[in-house]
Amino acid sequence: MKEKINWFGLAAGIVIIALVAVSFFIPWWQISAGENLVEARVSPVNTYFNFLGDTVTVPLISALNLASVLSLVAGGLAILIYSLTPTKSYSKHLLGFSYRKPLIALLLFVGVLFALTFVIQSVFSFHVPLYGSEISTLPTTLTNGTTIEVSLSAEFKWPFWLAVMAAGLCIATRIYHKKANFAQEFVSNTVSSTKTTK
Repeated sequence: MKEKINWFGLAAGIVIIALVAVSFFIPWWQISAGENLVEARVSPVNTYFNFLGDTVTVPLISALNLASVLSLVAGGLAILIYSLTPTKSYSKHLLGFSYRKPLIALLLFVGVLFALTFVIQSVFSFHVPLYGSEISTLPTTLTNGTTIEVSLSAEFKWPFWLAVMAAGLCIATRIYHKKANFAQEFVSNTVSSTKTTK
């Protein structure tokens, strides 16, 4: 009997692997302040900070990036294997392990961005936009009483929307798994093959 395929899962796996690859080079979100004053390119896979022309490395963030890479790649591979064999006994476990990974990465990423901008605004009274351009005034406590205005520009890059698509495809994969009765089909196939061997 020809094995069925969950096409949503196949597409999700391909998009997840592609997302990890492009996120090494293109951030999900980027912000810059002034003329080469501060720049941050952020994604769960790779985070880059530049302050006055110097690259700043934070070991904790590098470790979190690595954990995110491993989690997304494992989820992408697992959902690919599941999608090619959705009626096997182990497939439901692969689906359960994998389909949440992009959604969790996306929600954590957005949550951390909102939290950081809120903390910066609350502690330093300095507004950081999530999207768009604006001019903000640096806190006088950091500038020895001098008023300094800085132009800020922030935007979500296209890999962020690819991540949204990956999360959507994973949810569609889970819904289609239930609708297509792959689990029931596995039981039916097992029962029929048992009867045949008797």
